[in-house]
Amino acid sequence: MSRQPLPLGAWGSIHTKRSSAKTWLAETRYRDMDGKVRRVEARGPSAAAARRELQQKLANRKTPRFGLVTSADKIDRLIEIFLVDLEASDRADRTKDKYAYMVKKHISPRIGSVRIGEATSGLVDHFIRSVVEESGPSTARTCGAVLSWMFKVALRHDAVVVNPVLGVSIPRLRTKKPQALDAEQYQDLRRKLIAWERSSTLGRPRSQELHEIADGLVALGVRPGELFSLLWEDLDVEADPPTIFIHTTVIRTTVGGVRIQDHPKTRHGIRQLTVPDFLVRQLRKRRVRQARSAIPNPLNLIYPSSTGTVMDANNVGKIWRVASDAIGYDWVTLKTFRKTNATMIARTMGAEAAAYQAGHSKVSMTQAHYIEERRGALDTRSVVDAFKPQSKSGPKHEQVQTVEGQAQQGDVPAPDLTAPVSPPEADKSPLSEDHEPHEDPPKTAETSGK
Repeated sequence: MSRQPLPLGAWGSIHTKRSSAKTWLAETRYRDMDGKVRRVEARGPSAAAARRELQQKLANRKTPRFGLVTSADKIDRLIEIFLVDLEASDRADRTKDKYAYMVKKHISPRIGSVRIGEATSGLVDHFIRSVVEESGPSTARTCGAVLSWMFKVALRHDAVVVNPVLGVSIPRLRTKKPQALDAEQYQDLRRKLIAWERSSTLGRPRSQELHEIADGLVALGVRPGELFSLLWEDLDVEADPPTIFIHTTVIRTTVGGVRIQDHPKTRHGIRQLTVPDFLVRQLRKRRVRQARSAIPNPLNLIYPSSTGTVMDANNVGKIWRVASDAIGYDWVTLKTFRKTNATMIARTMGAEAAAYQAGHSKVSMTQAHYIEERRGALDTRSVVDAFKPQSKSGPKHEQVQTVEGQAQQGDVPAPDLTAPVSPPEADKSPLSEDHEPHEDPPKTAETSGK
């Protein structure tokens, strides 16, 4: 019977011998993951030390043919492979840009010199907690997602046995309740915003576009990037009702700068929206203004920048923060207009209509993050009044009404309600089951006949 071969990743007996006056040699036969048996050795100052060194070497050993990284490589080496994998993925350009920035800004400077085999769940947890303290939970969650992807790459190359990020509790973001503007607040904000735009200032003149941008955002409920990527051919004012097609967005990347992406944030963001009449009138005037302007608009944008290029949502956000602080609406951001639109539609047409308008795949997400809770009590009196107690004369009154109704139809004659009613016969018992006890009324001159 032939001898069974060594299992993959196993080794035979370890033999030790003195190789020099102060050095011992430990050696064995190891079967790599490619099925080949190779001789592995290690040295130490004693036989026991050489044996321990060889055992550690065997535990960390991986086949060079299948792995671009090993557990002995540093995380910086894993980062190089991860970035190649990230670039070849189908993730959005903004996601690629964001993940690469997290690697460069946080992961590589902090744990890049740590060896892959030394990255335990405890080490990753300590790293995540330090990022939370310095940069907040949002950045920490992104770093956790990047590390999880990196160690999945390490798993594929047999550099680790278990993904160490799986045992880490990444803190959740504390989301605030959505806050929206009502119609009266928006009109007040708009008046103050126009006054701020027209007020005199030193240096560069203020932007005159903010109130029209706010009108577009609150009327359509789109993202700022979607609004700034709209072209005039996306608008159909001759339709009934007028519509606009949302199918692109503006993004900023470190490589390409500000540009129009050929798809919105998600596939559910591709949608057709109706345009209210007040916005149609404003857009007509805007188009005439652009035609008379000397500033070129080669992309035919509805909302171009002051130089005719693609408008950057980050730059608009910076200008908006200055303006909102000046007019007393510091809590309002560009996203607040989107929440205002979703809240108004949800209260009149329902949450599903608000989710479609916002381009969300789940109604629950719109309800949790975009629709503001009702202020004050909901008037439900007309509904719950059905449970009010019936009066004791109610059944008799209904019976009289029924008789009247039959009399009008000619079935039975209606009784004369103005005729005197003869008193009922006295009950045998002064206290009957269906009547409450009562006293006789006091006698007067009319009742006594005097």
